[in-house]
Amino acid sequence: MIESTDEDQYFPRVPYFYNGKNVFLTGATGFVGAVLLETLLRCIPGIKSIYILVRSKKNVQPEIRKEQIFNKKIFEKLKEETPELLEKVHLIAGDISLPNLGMKEADAQLLIQEVSIIFHCAAIISFTKPLDFILRSNTLSLCSVLELCRKMRKLDALVYTSTVYSNCNRLNFPLKEMVYRLPFHANQFIDLLINQDNVKLEDLVGHCKPDWPNFYTFSKCLAENVIMDTASDLPIAIVRPSVVINTWKKPIPGYAEENSGIITLIVGAGKGFVKVFHADPNNKMNLVPVDIVSNAHVLAAWRVGTKRCASPFVVNCTATERFDIKLCEINKILVELGDQFPLPQSFEEHSRMIIVPNKFLFFICKVYYHYLPAVVLDGFIRILGKKPRIYSLYRFLDKVTNALDFFSFHCFEIERNNLEYLDKGIPEEDRKDLYLDSSDVVYSDMTLSLPKGSPFYDWKIDRKSQSERQKVKNRRHILIKSIQWTFLTICCLLIYWMFSLFFFSNKIL
Repeated sequence: MIESTDEDQYFPRVPYFYNGKNVFLTGATGFVGAVLLETLLRCIPGIKSIYILVRSKKNVQPEIRKEQIFNKKIFEKLKEETPELLEKVHLIAGDISLPNLGMKEADAQLLIQEVSIIFHCAAIISFTKPLDFILRSNTLSLCSVLELCRKMRKLDALVYTSTVYSNCNRLNFPLKEMVYRLPFHANQFIDLLINQDNVKLEDLVGHCKPDWPNFYTFSKCLAENVIMDTASDLPIAIVRPSVVINTWKKPIPGYAEENSGIITLIVGAGKGFVKVFHADPNNKMNLVPVDIVSNAHVLAAWRVGTKRCASPFVVNCTATERFDIKLCEINKILVELGDQFPLPQSFEEHSRMIIVPNKFLFFICKVYYHYLPAVVLDGFIRILGKKPRIYSLYRFLDKVTNALDFFSFHCFEIERNNLEYLDKGIPEEDRKDLYLDSSDVVYSDMTLSLPKGSPFYDWKIDRKSQSERQKVKNRRHILIKSIQWTFLTICCLLIYWMFSLFFFSNKIL
């Protein structure tokens, strides 16, 4: 932790630090990156330019994807009131998984000459992808960014987005705001990765104990070690968010994206598709609003750029302890949300999700609530000549939720001294927009703000009206219940027949 001093009060205001400077941002197409881009444009109008790295995806070119960013709901107010600010955003075509971020040499030279501040938010957030794939995107990309920083003429700050769970393998210990060192130099992993020696790479990772629950969290730990081993002399901040959820205040309350972290599970439960979940219902999740995460990035760059502190400056970006919510409490609020605000494109009538801690009982519930209806419904779909996909969706859901087991059964004590230090140092004039104090956050209020701010609650995305969708859900609900009750009836009859056969044979003997 960094202690506050009297000189802290003489720091320039945050906008003054950014005025006239150029910023390079990776990950702008993602949830955190898009909110960070909006925050920079809204709160720092004096910023000169923001260069965003965007790759082509599924045959959609970077130029189109840039427009898709600005079509997000969080940019509506900026487009209406200050559309000229959007002209400060310039596209750099590239790909974080490629050498030199896949950029053209001319674009790289432009960044080297003009950029002062870098936000490296881009990452592959997957708990199921193979090791080499994850490390190429999440660790080698950081190496490319650090090489870029070394060449920059006027670097003020680099902010790297990690995760508070980069060291979640250290159970029963507080997760401190420090870089936990691996037993091997980071370059040993990087060399094996570049040489595509996956066998030796996996063997080396296997020697790092305790084990990480997935390669994503390990990749973030390795990336932090890369910074310590190769770039500790640079002005770097590492921001580690916990579980990121929807916006709390700015730019609009309740904004979230459907395929972002825990929001995916919330939407799946709200649509009646996810009915059972393997977890400890009393396990606590540390949640943090995405606008606080975005503000932490902006303030971390300001702090590192205006005061040369020990590098890297590590910030565990979490909400206060009163925002550690039990899974059963989250589920209860989701039921209330589903009852008050039905989701478009819903699968079934009810949004109740059963949290089952016992693995065997969860398997039985999963078969009964997920796979039994899926097999029968897919059968009907085949008869209609369409491609069945409900069973395969549940298989994919299983793959994802299995990877979450570690987090749904373990809670963590997280140190947040540097976040509080950042909060105390915010100039009073900047606190309205760049806030970090989450002591007033109420989770139920935040969740119930989702229908107002989130695009997946817009009924325009549903081909059916709300009343028509309700009829579809009712019919599907009746059909699924009929399938389940028929299955139970058959099971009871089979049990009755087996017992009858047993007693009848005993009677003859």
